Amino acid sequence: MLTDEHRSLLPTFKCKNNELRGFLIENALDSQRDKTASTRLVIYNGRLVGYFTLVTDVIKKKEIVDGDGEPTFQYSNYPALKIARLATHQDYENRHIGRSMLKKIYTIWIEFSHYIGCRIITVDAKPEAVGFYEKFAFHKALIGIRKLQKRDTVPLYIDIRKELEHLGYDHSLTEYEETGRAERN
Repeated sequence: MLTDEHRSLLPTFKCKNNELRGFLIENALDSQRDKTASTRLVIYNGRLVGYFTLVTDVIKKKEIVDGDGEPTFQYSNYPALKIARLATHQDYENRHIGRSMLKKIYTIWIEFSHYIGCRIITVDAKPEAVGFYEKFAFHKALIGIRKLQKRDTVPLYIDIRKELEHLGYDHSLTEYEETGRAERN
């Protein structure tokens, strides 16, 4: 979790997207303090090699493909966990750091879903990152072409519960839960 103690590491982070770097250096700590976003850092051998930021979100029921979601869900929006930002240091690209961050996000989702209803993870991906997310079973949200043309990102989602169940994990998904924690009450 990002804290004030990490402040000196933040300017060392370099990535190809200046907006992602700028958020980390200029806004991430304030957003964390304000409880509007939560940022996690990936530190390897003392270097900041990646980060991701999570927020809450919703996705309209009509924006997900048939077969995703719950058929009996009666509301118009699904609650979701949103990957607001995910970036890898440019010197560490293609070393599976992005994949590792997604696994951590899935672990956080599992913990999160024990306390509140949430089965969808969303992301507004930069066009150059869409392929990365599609490798991990994210789908393009079903939104109108006019809405899509007004955006500089591509809205994606994954019905993470369905995908993990498809891989053979049971509802509790305890295999992915972090160890060393006190049991839930």
